Amino acid sequence: MQLPIIVKRPFRIIAHRGASAYAPENTWAAFKLAVDMGVKDIELDVQLSIDGEVVICHDLSLERYGHPGYVEAMSWAELSQLDMGSWFSPYLFHGEKILRLQDLFKECGSEITYHVELKGKSDKLPGQVCRVIEDFNLGDHVIITSFSYETLERVSAIAPCLRLGWLVRKIDDDVLSKARALEVFQICPRADLLTKKAVRLARSVVPEVRAWGVNGSREEVLALIQTTIDAGCDGTTVNWPDWISH
Repeated sequence: MQLPIIVKRPFRIIAHRGASAYAPENTWAAFKLAVDMGVKDIELDVQLSIDGEVVICHDLSLERYGHPGYVEAMSWAELSQLDMGSWFSPYLFHGEKILRLQDLFKECGSEITYHVELKGKSDKLPGQVCRVIEDFNLGDHVIITSFSYETLERVSAIAPCLRLGWLVRKIDDDVLSKARALEVFQICPRADLLTKKAVRLARSVVPEVRAWGVNGSREEVLALIQTTIDAGCDGTTVNWPDWISH
């Protein structure tokens, strides 16, 4: 298959944790590379430090990145000193730092749409995220996502104007019913479980359907990208955002 795969606007090419196939996930290096590739949608994960800072990091444990401990058990002063790049490439990315949500907002502003997944377990995370979004007046440029329906309910109660994306395994009657009740903006099913019928049904309930889980070998990733397009999705997260183009 020839690259890039061409899609029609307004299909969302969402850089998953930035251009994370080429740079350490959720770091400025990955986000900047995605922006340089022309991407307008970036997915990222947030947790809360022990002193209340909204920190961009996927794993609850820091072990995969070469450090002991847990994000939510550390202060921002401690987290800000960590090398978050050497695990990916000590030659290219040694010394790459962890970011706060406010740091990314300061750098990119309204240039992109942020798909912010609430990953942390702190009860205070939804409120703190909403506060940072309000401080930067970026509500129109953010979609809050989570696998937890209850977490999305909490976000809706705090900031009813924010768009919500519910991450699910597949689209079924229960998902459609709950999505309708909460008036979510996106239903986000797993790419390998998509069907045209399910996407069509979801479109009767929400404005957008976007996929996740585009992983595997080169051939598997390309096939999953094509699956999301053929099923009629409105976008997908992808670690290789340059493999798709408008």
